[in-house]
Amino acid sequence: MDTMKALVLEKKGEIILKEVPLPRTKKGEALIRVKACGICGSDIPRIFGDVAYYYPSIPGHEFSGEIIAVGEGTENRSLLGKRVTVFPLLPCGQCRYCESGYFEICDHYGYIGSRQDGAFAEYVVVPLKNCLELPDNVSYECGALTEPSAVTFHGLQRLRPPFAGTVAVFGLGPIGVLFGFWAKTAGATALIGFDVDEVKLSFAKSMIFDDVQVPNEENTRKMIEKYTAGIGFDYTVEASGNNHALVNTLKIVRKLGEVLLLGNQEKEVKLTSGEMNLILRKELTLRGTWNSCFAQLGSDWKSVLEYQRLKKVDFSHLISHRIFLEEAPQVLRAMRDRKLPYTKVLIIPGGGIISC
Repeated sequence: MDTMKALVLEKKGEIILKEVPLPRTKKGEALIRVKACGICGSDIPRIFGDVAYYYPSIPGHEFSGEIIAVGEGTENRSLLGKRVTVFPLLPCGQCRYCESGYFEICDHYGYIGSRQDGAFAEYVVVPLKNCLELPDNVSYECGALTEPSAVTFHGLQRLRPPFAGTVAVFGLGPIGVLFGFWAKTAGATALIGFDVDEVKLSFAKSMIFDDVQVPNEENTRKMIEKYTAGIGFDYTVEASGNNHALVNTLKIVRKLGEVLLLGNQEKEVKLTSGEMNLILRKELTLRGTWNSCFAQLGSDWKSVLEYQRLKKVDFSHLISHRIFLEEAPQVLRAMRDRKLPYTKVLIIPGGGIISC
């Protein structure tokens, strides 16, 4: 076996299924047979926009699979043959943040699926130290959702725990809904979602949100009155990457409240002087968040897997589509053109529905 199938991004907007050389492992690396890989919202601009780091490349950073080989000279072979999920960020291990265990804010990081080839393929090579074994009762599919789940879990850790607090989330894609899971688990008494997409609103309400609305002035006012007695929400979350949603988080949060910036802003962010004054006059706390903690202590990844092992959360309901590698180029274009209603799309390189 010298080749594999992979989705290769040849140039901006051109992603093709090809036979490519099977990647080779070095000492400390693992060869993973990919069982499931999620399509992240960031993959769309990476493929069709101008944010790819190099061409040709193979995207894909939300994945799980089976370790089928390790590099020659690798001493720790305990994960060989195991079912794993993979932390895609590759810390340098030398900067001050890595030395302190804050790998997620490494100064010189690499990244599987963007800065090196990823898992839109039958196989991928990764550092063995980035692998975590899946609990027996966690499927490959849910294992592939560990990455976005850990990102949102990490986002929650950036806030004060919302025990008995009210939370409003703008943007009800996978990240917004996953954040809702954790907010409810942490004790939010009211979890309200806002989005312009009626399908997303309906899905979020069916999953875990107490109420959902299109974010216009009248609806936000009604939600403030109904769920906060007119004071404003304790916590607001921007999970869409939309400037208008960002402004709304500032408007409906209470004085001394907290705003979590979770969505990647793809366009220029603009705030008027009046909107800036909301931050000042309300004395708000704005918290940014990016990626997740993979340290030995306080690992968001270990926490997410433990919650799944204990069946306290179930992310399988987020999966709306399972597709083969051959179908992916067409599906990716439909996602870009907003012609496909979806929640989470998984690529299954081997075909079929993957279970435990």
